[in-house]
Amino acid sequence: MVIMQILVVDDDIAFCRILNHMIASEQYKIQTCHSVADALEAIEQTSFDIYVMDFKLPDGGGIDVAERIRAQGSAAPIILISGYDPSALASRTQQLHISDVLQKPFSREAICDAVKKAVASLPANSSSVVSESEESQADRPYSCARFMSSILLLRSGKGYGPRW
Repeated sequence: MVIMQILVVDDDIAFCRILNHMIASEQYKIQTCHSVADALEAIEQTSFDIYVMDFKLPDGGGIDVAERIRAQGSAAPIILISGYDPSALASRTQQLHISDVLQKPFSREAICDAVKKAVASLPANSSSVVSESEESQADRPYSCARFMSSILLLRSGKGYGPRW
């Protein structure tokens, strides 16, 4: 079993935790960053298979990180998340070959589908392979959808938060 490596970039720590829970229960290893500077450092050190990043960050934005990813020659799928209307971002996201733009708030199905679509778009042997035995994969009782059925996303003035 191949485990895909995903970089999640968002300044909202609680939102990163939720996003991590949404997608980590599948065959994904998640690393989170909370700023453009941290993300740029992470992509210098590690080659990720998929990127999920917020459009607006305190020290720049997901577009800045996407530009660096593309400048390095990576064609890895990038999923941009934003509170802004996706059509306002269309021109720039097309130039950078952003694979998907999700408008906040979004459902667990939307992010899981976007990540699965991104995985499906990857060439069969392009992942930064992290192996996992079939046996340990079988030990995981939750799929993305099953795990997230126990979490409700709430939108408040300060962002998203888990409600158990």
